[in-house]
Formats: sequence, structure tokens, C-alpha cells
Amino acid sequence: MIGSWLDYRMKNGAGRRSSPLDDIRPRIWPESFTTELLELLWVLERTVAVGPALEDLLDEILASPITRADELPQASEDERQPPS
Repeated sequence: MIGSWLDYRMKNGAGRRSSPLDDIRPRIWPESFTTELLELLWVLERTVAVGPALEDLLDEILASPITRADELPQASEDERQPPS
């Protein structure tokens, strides 16, 4: 997956072209791209790592009692006004 993402963004770019903007590509791979790519990979890695915990949390939420909208307190007319 990452390989195809990189291929698409490299100088000669692989994949489908949808506009002339697809031809605007860097001629070199600057150090800042490496930093951004690593940060993106770290975010994706962390997201995948917390997946099971989030799945458990979702199951817990779905198993909880449901409060219907008509059971919630109604806002007063003053509370519905935009802040001054």
C-alpha cells in the first residue's frame, strides 16, 4: 500500500492521471518529505495499534442504555440564542 502511494507521487508517477496538476511533481525527494512520511506512518501505526481498544469501547457503548432525544432536557429560548 505504501509502495503504491509512493509510486504515484514520485517524479514519473504511476497510476491514473485526472488533471494537468498530476504532472506537477518534485524533482527530488527533500528531507522534509521523509520527515512528513515518517510522521504519517507513525500516526497510521498508532491508529492500527489502538484499534482493538476502540472496538471494545464501541461494544461497551452499544451495550449501554439508550437515551432518547425526547428524554433529554430541553434548552430554554435564552440558551438557544447565539453568544453575544
